[in-house]
Amino acid sequence: MANYIHVPEGAPLVPKLDVTLDEHDYRAGALKLIKTLRPHWKPSEVKMKSFTDGITNKLIGCYVGGSMQDVVLVRVYGNKTELFVDRENEVKSFRVLQAHRCAPRLYCTFNNGLCYEFLQGVALEPEHIRSPAMFRHIARQMAKYHAIHAHNGWVPQSDLWLKMSKFFSLVPTHFEDPEMDQRLNSEVPSTACLRDEMIWLQQNLSKLGSPVVLCHNDLLCKNIIYKQQEDVSLPKSLHLLHRAIATDWRCSVCPARTPPGPEMSNSLTTNMLGTIIKPMILAITSMNLQV
Repeated sequence: MANYIHVPEGAPLVPKLDVTLDEHDYRAGALKLIKTLRPHWKPSEVKMKSFTDGITNKLIGCYVGGSMQDVVLVRVYGNKTELFVDRENEVKSFRVLQAHRCAPRLYCTFNNGLCYEFLQGVALEPEHIRSPAMFRHIARQMAKYHAIHAHNGWVPQSDLWLKMSKFFSLVPTHFEDPEMDQRLNSEVPSTACLRDEMIWLQQNLSKLGSPVVLCHNDLLCKNIIYKQQEDVSLPKSLHLLHRAIATDWRCSVCPARTPPGPEMSNSLTTNMLGTIIKPMILAITSMNLQV
C-alpha cells in the first residue's frame, strides 16, 4: 500500500530559485524571478496584476504588452500554510499532472512560493456548475485525474483521515483576543463534536467501497477554468492526494447546494456531505470507468 506521489521518469525538472518575496511589496522579488524566466522582458515594461480570489496564498500575474497573453503566475505561500500543506508533495503533484497534460507548466519554485503558467479562460461561479453540460465537462476532467497512476505500481492507500487528523491538531482551543475567542466558542462546534463527526464519517464512508484514486481535493468554483469551445481545466493542484473518488466531488457540489438554514449545524458533517447533486456523481463515476 502507498500514499505518496511518484513522479514518472521523463517529467520536466523544476528549478529552485533562491528568491524570497515580500507579499506586501512583491514587485522587486517578482522581477528577480522574471529575469530568469523571461530574460527578454524589460523590467520597466513588466506589468503585475494581483488576483484576489485566493484565501491562503497571494497570486500575482506578470506580463508585458496590452493583453495578458503570456502570463507568469507567481504564487506566494500564505503565512504558516506549510503547517498543513506538504510543499514537496505540491511540486510532485504539479509534475505528475503536467506529465499527463492535466496541469499548467510549472516554471520554477522559490523560497516561499512557485511560478507557473496562466491558463486563459473563465473562473467558474456556482451558477455555472449547476449547468448539466458544464458539470459533465468537470466530471470528464476529474476522471482524467482519477485515472492517473502515480503510485509506481503500489496499491494506493487513502490518506484522508490522516490529513484530517493533522488539521485537528492545528485547531486552536482559544484566542487571546476576547472577540475572536467569543466567536470561536459561539460559532464553531467544539473539537470533541467535530472529532465525533469525523469518526462517524470514517465509519460510514469507509463502507462505500469507493476506489482509492488520485484526487484534486480543492474543487472550489474559482479553481475550475473554462475556455469556450474547449474543455475545463483544474489548474490548482496543491492538494493532489490519494483518496476515495467519493471525496473529490465534495467541494464542487457544496457551492451549488441550498445554503443551510439556522436549524442545520455548520459542522463537519454539513460541509462534507451537503446536498448531493446526483447527476454529477453519476457522471464522475461513469467517466472514471470509461477513461
